[in-house]
Amino acid sequence: MGWYLRATRLGVHMVYSQRDDNSCGIACVIMVNFKLKKWQLAGAAAVGMAAPGLGPMASRFAVNSALKSEDEVDAAYARVTGKPYNGHEYTFATKLKNVLNELNIGTWKAEAVNQTALADKIATVSPDCGGAPAILLVNWRAGGGHFVVCDLFRKNSDGMVADVCDPWDGAVRTIALVSGQPVTYLAQPESGIDFGQSHRNYGSGNSGSMNGWIIYRT
Repeated sequence: MGWYLRATRLGVHMVYSQRDDNSCGIACVIMVNFKLKKWQLAGAAAVGMAAPGLGPMASRFAVNSALKSEDEVDAAYARVTGKPYNGHEYTFATKLKNVLNELNIGTWKAEAVNQTALADKIATVSPDCGGAPAILLVNWRAGGGHFVVCDLFRKNSDGMVADVCDPWDGAVRTIALVSGQPVTYLAQPESGIDFGQSHRNYGSGNSGSMNGWIIYRT
């Protein structure tokens, strides 16, 4: 559990590694919230320089707003579902969307699109097209699912690519997006530069594809 600094050819990322085995969805909410509120930390520093007396208050507000703990987001998920949640059970896209809507970072939608339409959907809602980081759901070929955050998107002469922040190991993977084709996700090998040890490692052979669920800001 914790934050990791990662870099790829597309950019630099702060990736949060999940605490519990099934808390990937919770970790993704934490990452999206931070990525959309990190400017508040810089703003608090500026306030502290301009008005030192207000600096501590501004810093506390910024930290509490941008850096959510798993316990806080667990509690928010429990309020949405109406039953306790502690990270040991699967979360669901439609419920995670409701948690995001409580965080004052815009209006969010959970949508199941056709797998062959997902690449173009990611391109449409990406930060580089005026959107925000999106949460995607991987279906492993061996069974089970896993939420990840699509943070950066680029389209160039080589086609479309995106950086995906993975809460299991705190790594970033650059994946190819091909219009009209399902999006493949390979847990090995890692891409990018590792500035710290991973929280946990994948076993060998983890691979799957995005199943079409996407949580994005409207």
